[in-house]
Amino acid sequence: MKSVYNFFVSIPIFVSLVICLIFVGVGVYETFLGISGILRGMLHTTEYVGLRFIDALDLFLISFLFLIFSLGFSQLFLVESKLSQSLGKITPKWLHVSNFTQLKLILWETILTTMIIMFVASLLKNGGKEFYEYIIYPVGIVLIALSGFFIRKGEKLHE
Repeated sequence: MKSVYNFFVSIPIFVSLVICLIFVGVGVYETFLGISGILRGMLHTTEYVGLRFIDALDLFLISFLFLIFSLGFSQLFLVESKLSQSLGKITPKWLHVSNFTQLKLILWETILTTMIIMFVASLLKNGGKEFYEYIIYPVGIVLIALSGFFIRKGEKLHE
């Protein structure tokens, strides 16, 4: 029964790692496109080579989101596995997760950072035109920041 449990828990962990690697690959590709644009002398043209780097940063942040999700799930559900114990030794302290609230807060901080980068990139791509369509980003950023604040405040009250 335990092996069936480990199998079903391992599916989202494995799929998240695969998605993470895909986003890293696309991010590396965008970085090389930005570098090649600079080397071809397209820095001050309408190509917006710098936006390639912002897109790459955004892709790397999304890949970290999936990596954090995968590591967090492995720490929460595969506590006794050798993989989880070895990952616990090499991951930084801030990435050690003991409950869903900690995992949720780490993921929300990553999403918050990603949304800020996406907002800046969309403003730069659009050139400030039709700004009302992009107001959803700041609203989402404020809502996620407030919810993270209230969750942390609630955790401190329960301690």
